[in-house]
Amino acid sequence: MVIKGLIPAPKGRVRTAVGHKYLDALQAHLNGDSDRSSSSSPPAGPKSPGLNLLILGITSGTAMDDIDFALCRYTQESPEAPLHLDLIQYDSVVMPSKIRTEILSMLREDAAPPSMLSQMDAEMGHTFANAIHIFAHKHGIAVDDIDLIGSGGQLITLTGKPAKGQHRSNMCLGEGAVISAKTGVTTVSDYRTAEQAVGRQGAPLFAYLVGLLLHHPTRLQICITIGGITTVCFIPSDKKGGIDAMYDWDTGPGTTLIDAAFRQFGLDPAADQARSLLHGQVCHEIIEELLANDEYLAKRPPKTTAREIYGDALASRIISMCLYRGCTPADTIATLTRFTSASIAQQILLYGPGREAINNADIIVDGRGMTNTQLIADLQAEFPGAQFGSFDRTGIPSNAKKAVGFAMQAMEALLGRALPVPTNADVRRPNTITGKLAPGLRWREVIEKSVLFSDAGRGWEGLPEVRELIVKQKEKSLA
Repeated sequence: MVIKGLIPAPKGRVRTAVGHKYLDALQAHLNGDSDRSSSSSPPAGPKSPGLNLLILGITSGTAMDDIDFALCRYTQESPEAPLHLDLIQYDSVVMPSKIRTEILSMLREDAAPPSMLSQMDAEMGHTFANAIHIFAHKHGIAVDDIDLIGSGGQLITLTGKPAKGQHRSNMCLGEGAVISAKTGVTTVSDYRTAEQAVGRQGAPLFAYLVGLLLHHPTRLQICITIGGITTVCFIPSDKKGGIDAMYDWDTGPGTTLIDAAFRQFGLDPAADQARSLLHGQVCHEIIEELLANDEYLAKRPPKTTAREIYGDALASRIISMCLYRGCTPADTIATLTRFTSASIAQQILLYGPGREAINNADIIVDGRGMTNTQLIADLQAEFPGAQFGSFDRTGIPSNAKKAVGFAMQAMEALLGRALPVPTNADVRRPNTITGKLAPGLRWREVIEKSVLFSDAGRGWEGLPEVRELIVKQKEKSLA
């Protein structure tokens, strides 16, 4: 089959260190080389047929409670046009307790042999694939109609700033080839490895999505994502740079320490949360000690973390500190909650634009931790002048955000299109290899869509970054 408009690669073509001309132009723009950047525009060519991809995003957060799904249709008339998103369906499937228990046990012991790691990687791949079929059956979705699956996997360890002589690395369970084989759908995974390969830390991963959805003409936007780990993203107003000036980092603990305490006291982190937090007394002495001696909190951004720091081991140590001082289980949970909110506030004040700017900003909260009323109340008390709101205002529900983000990254990996990079990243170099692809049954059809969309007169020049993302707003019921 001959694909019209496809320009073959010249024989003996030698690629530059960055990858291709468009990325060179982006790098030149970052370096202030306006002359070189302005001369890199692709020649005029035939009109693109437009992009239309149905993509399923899937992820499991650090808390390992649920597997989240977002079925997205992404459309774009041309590479320079706004990207449109229609969130068709989103939902969660409960993570099987067996595999969650096995992973948590493996992390606590920190002595898993290679055979166990490989088994867990495959097992998580099968778990994700099974969950996809459950999600699809529940909502009447034909899996065969899905063009791509973007899997965020199950992150269990992340080394963003390794010791001298070591490399950036991560272990993210859920082999993409298993998902592809069991669903028949081309699957993109290993996003963090792709980021680390170009010199970044592998997380946070969603500044591009947050920036595109939240940027505001005149007001600073601050997005606080409280998952197992907490991430903060600052998006200056458009007149001060907007998405071109955004920056983010992991502030430290989210719900991981609190959840660990619930489990240690024989409680359910979801069902017993409100009852257990109502009457606990905070031990401020412990919080002051933790804030003063936490090595991660003392590091300047960019930085990222995971369970290897804020996991069950640290939770057990803090619980012991509380019990030594005579704290009840409720007191202990209240103290861990206040430590979490205090660490978030501390990091924002230390490395953000200052208290006055924050109090005049919009603070948007998402993630599982937003249901913890005490966490939110603590932050509102710390920044009383800020306007607090939910990520839902973007048209994407908070619990669907990461799955939507992984779906978009799957598309960008297929297209070989770079995503906007935060200004505080270790390396500002654009990255068009945003994941590992495992071809499915319709691989040739899907790649043809990409080629026809991206090759309209561009040859090997590449695609411009998405600068505008428009979410289709669902009509509200009149009932």
